[in-house]
Amino acid sequence: MTTKSLTELGELCRSEKLAYKKCCNYVSETNNPELRSTLGNLANGHRQRYETLLCYLDKN
Repeated sequence: MTTKSLTELGELCRSEKLAYKKCCNYVSETNNPELRSTLGNLANGHRQRYETLLCYLDKN
């Protein structure tokens, strides 16, 4: 894998981690149950993508 590809994957990983943290923060700031559920689902998606990217980067 090229250095450029690894750099881009690293940037994607950081973006997913940041999006996860933001969603979690928003969940903690709202009292609306529907919004909490939606944001929680979004956070879980970002966490899963982050973990997938991290595992891939660890193997390379």
